[in-house]
Amino acid sequence: MTQRDPTAVGLNDENWQRRWQPLLGQWVVVSARSAGRPWSGATSNGTTERAASHDPDCYLCPRVRRANGTDNLDYQGPLAFDNDFPSLSMEAPASINDDALLAVAPAHGRCRVLCWSERHNATLASLSTTELEQVVRLWRDEYVMLAAQPDIGNVLIFENKGTEIGVSNLHPHGQIYATSFVTDTATRMREHQAAWSRKQAGSSLLQSLLHHPHTTDTLHVDGDEHFSVIVPFAARFAFETWIVPNRHVMSLADMSDAELDSLGQLYQRQVRRYDLLFDRVAPNVSLLHNAPTDHHPDNHHWCFHLAFHPPLRDPDKLKYLAGFESGSNNIVNPLCPEEAASRLRSIDVSEWPERFA
Repeated sequence: MTQRDPTAVGLNDENWQRRWQPLLGQWVVVSARSAGRPWSGATSNGTTERAASHDPDCYLCPRVRRANGTDNLDYQGPLAFDNDFPSLSMEAPASINDDALLAVAPAHGRCRVLCWSERHNATLASLSTTELEQVVRLWRDEYVMLAAQPDIGNVLIFENKGTEIGVSNLHPHGQIYATSFVTDTATRMREHQAAWSRKQAGSSLLQSLLHHPHTTDTLHVDGDEHFSVIVPFAARFAFETWIVPNRHVMSLADMSDAELDSLGQLYQRQVRRYDLLFDRVAPNVSLLHNAPTDHHPDNHHWCFHLAFHPPLRDPDKLKYLAGFESGSNNIVNPLCPEEAASRLRSIDVSEWPERFA
């Protein structure tokens, strides 16, 4: 892979630089020198100790009675069910308030739990090819089922992995929040993708970003005939990556079986890459950004992508959104995205060790 002259895109100085994140319409500050600050704050000590394959005290393991009194099935493979303690409900009472400063609205929606495996000590990185294919098809089936419901406007599939993220249960699982409203992030993404398409003769924003020479030459990490793994030019996290389809596709529902299998394989390779990078079972937040389901005319401009937001900046240091970032909503990335891509590209995922399984 050839390396472009960084001055061709204004990258002659990677420090103290603002980069435009076109999907969210906001600036990201790249400050590579800040990573070298003396560190006396909190550290994160990961573990690679193997857990038992079945935990009778885990509410997500087969045959265990959950907190609401429901007994789990003696299941094998992936399983989906309604969250016992949902953040949203279709039964939320309607609220009426004429005060513009105290506006309220019901939090209508459905929350689903997705167990990746019956094995308590599994991760998406450790699943077999067949098991992984089942998980990806569960993603698609759940999206299709929820998107078809007339009161659902947005379906976000995600995984919070690791104690550092605040996960309440370590059984391998993800979640779905299917909301009656389009979320703030999805609204921004839709607006900016539609605006780009109107200004650029119908072209896709993510496809344009994916095929930009700087992306292909310096920010590309992995890929195959169906998808590419890239570090976004304006990455907000030190080792943020996106899986972007090589053709414009709005959602999981529009993907062929071959594309779904490719998505699963690249997902697994990337989370293994994080394990190897940090030499531990790495914590992560992964987000499947499918098109909203509210029949808005701008939805057809939407291109699917899967985003990884690893919270680690080093094996023992977490990225916190503290004073400036919380107050300004301008994230500071302590690592140049081109450097992150180079480091991730250099990792041989075939060396992923069984001690992480």
